[in-house]
Amino acid sequence: MKRIILAILSGSIAVFVIGFLFYVVLLGGFYEANLGTAPGVVREVPVPWALVISQLGLASVLTYVLVNADVRSAFGGLRAGAAFGLLYGIAISFDLFAVTNWSNVNVALVEPLVTAARMAAVGSLVGWVLGNGPRLASRGDTTSSP
Repeated sequence: MKRIILAILSGSIAVFVIGFLFYVVLLGGFYEANLGTAPGVVREVPVPWALVISQLGLASVLTYVLVNADVRSAFGGLRAGAAFGLLYGIAISFDLFAVTNWSNVNVALVEPLVTAARMAAVGSLVGWVLGNGPRLASRGDTTSSP
């Protein structure tokens, strides 16, 4: 359980840092140029507590997926994180494109790739943390390893 909590916490920090690098530093201009017609969509200043909850939630979902896929290595986490990120990115970006005016189709096409890269990096960290701690009990085993 300690490894899972550590994986979630480290994953949350990585989600935030990598998100900042991708969405602000590297691709901020792209996203700004491809905003939709809805005025005032992007906040000038993010709501800090909501951002923390969001990052914890995303890292928790990814950790849950990796634990249930029995991922215990950085490379396994990278692969599973990329697959998760691509599918999650497709689902969210095209859903938002379909029902809102916050962005255009360019974002719907690019966002799954950005999310895949982001979740690959975070998955790599989470997989490494899961593999470098106490072994998780197998599904049929009721005892836990030290």
